[in-house]
Amino acid sequence: MASNALSDVPPRNKLTEEFERIRPEYVRFTQKIEALLRDLLRAKHIDLHLLESRTKEASSLGEKLARSAKAYTNPLVEVTDLAGLRVITYYSDDADAIAKLIESEFIVDRDNSIVHSATIAEFGYKSAHYVVKLSHARAALLEWNGLANFTAEIQVRTVLQHAWAAISHKLQYKREDDVPAVLKRKLFRLSALFELADDEFVSLRDASGAVTKRISELVSQGDRRLPLDYVSLSKLLDTSLTVAELCAAAAEAGFDFDAVDDPDSDEEYQDIVSDLIQLATIANIYTIEHFESVLSAALPWAKDYLDAQYNAHLNTYSSVWHVTPAFICELIFVRTSIDHVRLGHLLRLGFNRSIGTRIFEVARQFVIE
Repeated sequence: MASNALSDVPPRNKLTEEFERIRPEYVRFTQKIEALLRDLLRAKHIDLHLLESRTKEASSLGEKLARSAKAYTNPLVEVTDLAGLRVITYYSDDADAIAKLIESEFIVDRDNSIVHSATIAEFGYKSAHYVVKLSHARAALLEWNGLANFTAEIQVRTVLQHAWAAISHKLQYKREDDVPAVLKRKLFRLSALFELADDEFVSLRDASGAVTKRISELVSQGDRRLPLDYVSLSKLLDTSLTVAELCAAAAEAGFDFDAVDDPDSDEEYQDIVSDLIQLATIANIYTIEHFESVLSAALPWAKDYLDAQYNAHLNTYSSVWHVTPAFICELIFVRTSIDHVRLGHLLRLGFNRSIGTRIFEVARQFVIE
């Protein structure tokens, strides 16, 4: 008489012990898959909000097997999320591009993968889950030795899909039938709004790119009548001869413009340009033409003033002062707008109190001849 297949399955405690033994290899597999994904996405120039990974704990596997109604014959092979990764993108078309990348670079288990489309017949706004193995070519490489039969689950979501998943999970509504009838219409409307918002963010990104390109072209062509905003000011800082002369004077005074290799440098640059726009607004300057004319008027005294600011810095810190062109313009505007700018404005823009006080005092005491 043939034996029942379930009788061949080791007890859960034996399974968890076995997984505990091989888990270090799964940790290695998970880490290598994450590094591979990062390299692939970087090569495709796909910007991410987050890429995270985890290897299931043996205790979590035991709990999953205890909860599951599924009859596993070989759980260490059939449980597909022992290695789990999540990729969260800003835009839905990037999520589509990542999906194509996964399908081209891995062997996808289509029977266990789930690719949702937010249609009227589907509950919620869901992400894609791919169960994958290494491609044959990659599995043959020495650095992947012993990992060819391992599987990983890769979730691909937009930020909004991630938000939907987190909130709907908190509400404990996994399936449409779980939702009280009086709430179904509201949830479907929210799902549609999330999907629409994802589409609109893609549209907004594309429109923003077109506007940025057009403004950059106008500034490069010498048009200075444009309103002062982040795009026009950034382009002016990159192309203005006046800004270049001020930076040369600052470098002569001792300021250091060497770029710092910092992953947050782009965000810091955006903050400084935004602060500079705020200072200009306080001084009632609203076009890049007016902005540049103020900088031009400062050229005769800029070197002496920047010397004074740098010497005050050395007296306090005895170290190099690392700056950007935007920050040098900010120092100039503190002085040119001294009748409008107060110390409180600098503090509100995020200046450290001692640094802001020192900069403000030097600007207030510096006499323009």
